Amino acid sequence: KKVIFIVALICGITSLSAFNSTENGFVENTVKSNIESEYNKGFKDGHCEGWKDEKGKHAYCPYPPYPDYPEYPKSSTSYRDGYNDGFKRGMRDARKS
Repeated sequence: KKVIFIVALICGITSLSAFNSTENGFVENTVKSNIESEYNKGFKDGHCEGWKDEKGKHAYCPYPPYPDYPEYPKSSTSYRDGYNDGFKRGMRDARKS
């Protein structure tokens, strides 16, 4: 019984340590927020808007493809560069389907 209690306690502590409290009281997973760059966020939003531009404003957005690494002079910290690339890709993908 002691072993099960100790294992459960360790699992609980490790799962809680993956979350941090933010200023506004919400809890976010810090691992996920560090992985996704501004470029990737912009790419997702742009892909959806490009898809809707081609298919109509009430179309459902498909899951966006993983973006390629931005070429120079674009930056992985630029939301706008990701949005522009995603918009173009979304329009191309919508035309193919």
